[in-house]
Amino acid sequence: MPDESSLQPVLEDELPPLRPEEEMEQLQLRMSLLVGEVARASASLEDFLRKLMVALLDSKYGEVAAAGLGANELVDMCTALVKINRELTGSQRADCRTMLGAVKPLLARRNRLVHGVWAPEHVSIDEPLPSAAMASVSRRRSATLHVEISFDEAEELASELSILGVEIFKWICHSLIWQLRREQVTEPPPEAAEGVCPL
Repeated sequence: MPDESSLQPVLEDELPPLRPEEEMEQLQLRMSLLVGEVARASASLEDFLRKLMVALLDSKYGEVAAAGLGANELVDMCTALVKINRELTGSQRADCRTMLGAVKPLLARRNRLVHGVWAPEHVSIDEPLPSAAMASVSRRRSATLHVEISFDEAEELASELSILGVEIFKWICHSLIWQLRREQVTEPPPEAAEGVCPL
């Protein structure tokens, strides 16, 4: 039986030399930075959606009502509120609904990118560094999905999320600025905080 040392040269001859680990680590770092940019931009968009809901509610308790809602819930609530808000013109209502309609597709792309388990493939030293990476995405009640997302696509997604958030905020400032400025009540009165219910 041949020993391992006699097999080693054969195996090395069969495998092409791979790019150095340092290069693959740089690739992983770039990927992580892009995922972070997408997460940051989507968090900002969610904050603007919360501001939109508060403005559409036009209530001093709006911040409490909007607190803790996820982005999809905020979109659904804002879509319902914009239909019935009497301070809006028809064109303002249409513009807001168009923006809200763009949110969920972006969030679906965001979820795939942020929640994926990323694995950049090692490549031969003769091949260029990959411009995309594979992600294993686990979805509810379905098999794991393997997708390829390019770095350019991730950069574009971060930009789209950021631009949409700014557009929503500009729309609020143009259409419902006074509602946005309404003083918000977020703390209970002292007697409620102490657990005392006055009769």
